[in-house]
Amino acid sequence: MPQEPTPVVDSHIHWWDPGNAWMVMATQEQADELGMGDISPMVRPYLPADYRADATGAVEGYRVERVVWVMATLFDGGHVDEVRWVRAVAKDEPLLGAVIGSVDPRLSARERQESLAAQADWELFRGVRVIGELDYGSPVAGDYMRMLADAGLVYDHMGHHQTMADAARLAERHPDVPWILEHCGWPRHPDDPADVAAWREGIRALAAVPTVHCKLSGLAMAIHAFDADRQRPFLEFCLEQFGPGRCLYGSNFPVDRNYGHYDELLRMFLSVIAGLSAEEQRQVLYANAQRIYRI
Repeated sequence: MPQEPTPVVDSHIHWWDPGNAWMVMATQEQADELGMGDISPMVRPYLPADYRADATGAVEGYRVERVVWVMATLFDGGHVDEVRWVRAVAKDEPLLGAVIGSVDPRLSARERQESLAAQADWELFRGVRVIGELDYGSPVAGDYMRMLADAGLVYDHMGHHQTMADAARLAERHPDVPWILEHCGWPRHPDDPADVAAWREGIRALAAVPTVHCKLSGLAMAIHAFDADRQRPFLEFCLEQFGPGRCLYGSNFPVDRNYGHYDELLRMFLSVIAGLSAEEQRQVLYANAQRIYRI
């Protein structure tokens, strides 16, 4: 009998349509500041059918069974409309296993609760991310974590090494909130030894907190290629610090689609984790995301 494909949960994907007024994407100037290169190829609709075309059958023997959709709009307050949009677009999409929205920390406590409630009535809603506005050392951050704990939700952490020490202290004070670091902590300057050293210190701080997990995703935004030799040091360091039991595979498509095809990304990733045991590979590719996001 033919062997069943190895199941995969892609823990970080986006579907979007820039034609919606609330879907505000990064400008090229902002992308240049982040070292992302030319982002013009991704400024177009990317829908469930597009992801399926990219990921289905990308690598023989592996099958993406579920995805975690993550909000991406930069429009103030637009994340509520974005979650409503994806709920309509993906209502019959069996790949969708979990949804990550957002709540603006600049809102009042009452407004934050209202924003969360407007998204959390969907059975697939699992938590939030914040794009650039949460001061992890502030009293608001503590209130924000208590809000998530009360709702039984997770926190997806988008940030760089500059915020990691404060983030680690906050995560340690709130062990009832599962914490997921996105994109390996997004090392901004992978060829700068000083920047990489600071990134490593930040990763160590977060990895020391048992409730923090790490998405092995998004490195092509800085490296601009699915190059195993260049991505391996960052992926392996995260695996070493967090352990396979706290790491998750993510494609970051369609953002990382700027740098290559899905099969190139997945093959590269599989080559990096090839030295792990079969059970450890299953954890990274499937089981950890299934557990953390309750898929």
